[in-house]
Amino acid sequence: MTPSTLNTFWETASSLLEKGQNVFLTLVADHTQHSPGTTGAKLLVAKDIDPVGTIGGGIMEYNILKRANEILDQGSFTPELQTLVHRKSGTGEKSGMICAGKQTNLYYLCQPEKDSEVIKKILTHLKGNDSAVLSINTNGMNVQKKEPCLDQPQIKMSIKGSDWRYEEQLMNFKRIAIIGGGHCSLALSRLMKQLGYDVFVFDTRENVSTVKENKYARSVQIVDDFQEVGKQINFPELTNVVVMTPDVVSDVRGLLGAKDLPFHFIGVMGSQPKIAEIIEQLKSEDISNDQLSKFTAPVGIPMASNTPEEIAVSVAAQILQNRDKSLH
Repeated sequence: MTPSTLNTFWETASSLLEKGQNVFLTLVADHTQHSPGTTGAKLLVAKDIDPVGTIGGGIMEYNILKRANEILDQGSFTPELQTLVHRKSGTGEKSGMICAGKQTNLYYLCQPEKDSEVIKKILTHLKGNDSAVLSINTNGMNVQKKEPCLDQPQIKMSIKGSDWRYEEQLMNFKRIAIIGGGHCSLALSRLMKQLGYDVFVFDTRENVSTVKENKYARSVQIVDDFQEVGKQINFPELTNVVVMTPDVVSDVRGLLGAKDLPFHFIGVMGSQPKIAEIIEQLKSEDISNDQLSKFTAPVGIPMASNTPEEIAVSVAAQILQNRDKSLH
């Protein structure tokens, strides 16, 4: 789910609970490769509204929707886990789908008297972009403010016999900082937000139309010097940095500010002659080869990318490739 979609999901749950309605949730707690439902996917079911979200679709989701409505009619339910296998043969409970892989779903019935305040807390933390942990077990749901554990997955399951605990760090782990606020930055902001990333844009120019138009970024910050940007970015271990300023000097300043911080990915946009000039200027600043090796230049997968939208696709594709490599 994207951050805005996630907010809508929990806002819907909160609104329904405030009206005194029960809400049935399905959360994907774990998945393997090729599974149609991925860890973190969510589905909300309530009476008299269309379902919100998806946990993989197909006959599996159809059966879950049917069961959810039955549980809503009953009005009571103990939280449970179900692992579904997406193949015809072999061991394990079958989902009815044959796309391979498997997923573990968590089923939870939210009730107004016990869950309204917890759902409100979830929304508060998500909108404030602060760090908290949502935990669910057979006893119920809870949210606690907590510093992020960046060396752990955003969602994890702990299972010991019949006891289990689902934990989700509510802060978005998918983050990108774009240094430069021009047309390519605007196009990349739009696309990365659609892909579920929190976007943070930095520029030295306040009155540029593309800076004013950028409604996709969580924040647009105006700085005096692009070299200041690196230290203003929270959680560098999670953050992809893309440098796309108006000129070589500004690109170099942005890279100098980022070189010593543990960013997940640092890319710089430009043609081969421009990249060669950037590298020469960086070398004149006594940057080591190890530091230079941190930079992806030019950023983006090789393709015919000329318009800002095409460049954005190229850059986003490379960031996704890099993310997938880090997961294996």
